[in-house]
Amino acid sequence: MYITEELNTQRVEAFEEELVDTLNKGTLSLMISIGHRTGLFDILSEMDPATSQEIADAAGLQERYVREWLGAMSTGRIVELVGTNGKTQYYLPPEHVASLSRKSPADSIAVFAQYISVLGKVEDKIVSCFKNGGGVSYSDFDH
Repeated sequence: MYITEELNTQRVEAFEEELVDTLNKGTLSLMISIGHRTGLFDILSEMDPATSQEIADAAGLQERYVREWLGAMSTGRIVELVGTNGKTQYYLPPEHVASLSRKSPADSIAVFAQYISVLGKVEDKIVSCFKNGGGVSYSDFDH
């Protein structure tokens, strides 16, 4: 190992924080893909602040999963929370709609979040290529 100086513990901690942030954002990317694929961003873009049950009903989805997804989206600062009358309501800020809903197909970034899970499905084959050479066929990608 190439070391020219003593280990800098502040750099170690800063790098660990950066890696944890990368993992968190990778997970958030998968949740963005779920929001795109289930149409939740499209539903939210048309709704006033609403409860998880109201959003689930509008989307025709199971409330429990919508609620968990909304938790991830609000933690990731994608969806915002409003608390009224003891109820938690969620909404998609208009500044986020263009990047996430199908209303702006040319500007929607959410569609690209699907690539993370697609790449994950062929990860083992890619690792094998590193060891054995070759390639991964386009037909191996679930598209």
